[in-house]
Amino acid sequence: MNIPVEREDMAGDEILISKCCVDDDGGSRQMNMSSESSIRGKSKELLMRLLSSLMFIPFVFFLCSVSNTVFCVLCVVVYAMIVFEIYSIRGNFRGKWPECFAALSISLVGIASFMYCRAFYGIAGSVFLICMASFCDIGAYLFGKILGGPRLCPRISPNKTWAGMFGGIITANVAFLCLEGLFLRLSLGEPFFPLIFSWSGFWTVQCIIIASVAGDLLESLFKRRIKVKDMGKLLPGHGGVMDRLDSLIFASIVFLFLVLVF
Repeated sequence: MNIPVEREDMAGDEILISKCCVDDDGGSRQMNMSSESSIRGKSKELLMRLLSSLMFIPFVFFLCSVSNTVFCVLCVVVYAMIVFEIYSIRGNFRGKWPECFAALSISLVGIASFMYCRAFYGIAGSVFLICMASFCDIGAYLFGKILGGPRLCPRISPNKTWAGMFGGIITANVAFLCLEGLFLRLSLGEPFFPLIFSWSGFWTVQCIIIASVAGDLLESLFKRRIKVKDMGKLLPGHGGVMDRLDSLIFASIVFLFLVLVF
C-alpha cells in the first residue's frame, strides 16, 4: 500500500519539478527578449542622439558665414520658438507660473548674452560657446550610457551620472584644445585669444563647461516641476529647442558675467 503512494508522490514531484522548469525557462526567455529589446531601444536612441548632434555641424558653419544682423534675427527666432514651446505646454503650469517666468527670463538673458558674445568677439566667440556646450552634452550622454554608475542628482534627473558629468567635462576640454589649433590656423582668434587662451582663460573655460552641466540640470529641474519629459518634439533624440540649448544658454550667461566682472 505504501509503494503506490510513494510512486504517486514521486510522480507529483516530477510533474511539479518539470512545471517549475518550464516556468523558469519561459521566464528566462521572456527576460532575455525584454533585455534584447531594451538594448536595441538604447542603441537606437543613442544613434538618433548622435545623428541629431551631427546636424549642428552645418549650423555652426552657417553661423560663421552670416552677418551680425542675420545672426541677431536668428537668435530672436530661436527665442520665439522657446516661448512657443513653453506656451504649448501651458496646461502643466497650474500653480507653477513662477517657474515659467523664470524659464523665459533665463532663456532671454542667455540668448542676449550669446548675441553679445558674437557682437564683441566675432565668429570665434560664438563657435566657442556652441562647441563647449555641445561637446559637454555629447560627452556626458556617451560616458553616462557606456559607464553608468552612481547617479548625479536622482531627484532632479535620474538618468544623469557622475561618470557622465566628468566625461562631459573631459570631452569639452578636448574640444577646446582642438578649437585652439583650428582658430590659430584660420586666424579667427582676435580679440578672443587673450580672453580664453591663457592661464586665467583656462579657469574661465572650466567655469563655462561647469555652467553647461548646471544648465542641463536646471532645465531638468524645471521639467520635473511641470511634469514633462521633453519641452518639444522638434529634434529627434533631443526633444525641443530648449532641451537642446539649455547648456548653451547657461554657458553664455556665465561667460558674459565673467567678461563683465573680471
